[in-house]
Amino acid sequence: MEQMTSDGVEIEVKPMVMEPTAIAVVCAVIAVLATIAFFLFRALRDKANTFLIVGLSDSGKTHIFGKIANRNLEPVTYTSFQENVLDVEIKGKHMKVVDFPGAERLRKQLVEKWLKKERASLRGIAFVVDSSSFSKRARDVAEFFYDVALESGKKIPILIACNKQDHGLAKSSQVIRTSLEKEIGMINKTRAAALTTTDGSSFRHTLTDTGANFSWDDLPKPVEFVECCAVGGASVGLEGIRSWIKI
Repeated sequence: MEQMTSDGVEIEVKPMVMEPTAIAVVCAVIAVLATIAFFLFRALRDKANTFLIVGLSDSGKTHIFGKIANRNLEPVTYTSFQENVLDVEIKGKHMKVVDFPGAERLRKQLVEKWLKKERASLRGIAFVVDSSSFSKRARDVAEFFYDVALESGKKIPILIACNKQDHGLAKSSQVIRTSLEKEIGMINKTRAAALTTTDGSSFRHTLTDTGANFSWDDLPKPVEFVECCAVGGASVGLEGIRSWIKI
């Protein structure tokens, strides 16, 4: 391509064209990076082989765990300070279901072990709620859930299992969802305003930046809700949890 300047001098201007060799190199680099990213994703996903069951004491976690282990057995449960671990095969892969005690004094251990040190091994967290006593313990449930979601990095899929639906006073999953949303908003607001240092400066350690206007949609990972009951003969069983874990 030639252009004529104002003084009549012709200048040859050639369009910039990338050499075929350079194009091939760029394509090869992109392909290699994509392959590495794919296998890295698969490696991390394969490492995540644990479903963690948590919740307040007496929410029915261990009963659910026992029925998952053996649906034909009616387990005898009691307050425990030890983890229950179930090894299962799901689609040819070795998986674990861990029932973590609900005692408040073990919260630090839960955070340090599972939500931090072993976070990469978590495939999902089932947060069990006693639907029959939810009205009295809504704030406690919200506080515990808040810490679990926050300390897990907000990157682990969470299922809120609204248990004991056979009870006459049980709240529906929709009522629990709406109530928790409001409670979490209040916790957000309180923690955002809290002073955590002696010099008067504040450190915000909150689940979201939306304060009291918290919505479930604010979380990077969707939180699912199911209604369930581990007692045999109830109109709703553990199908929702089994389907989520894929057992």
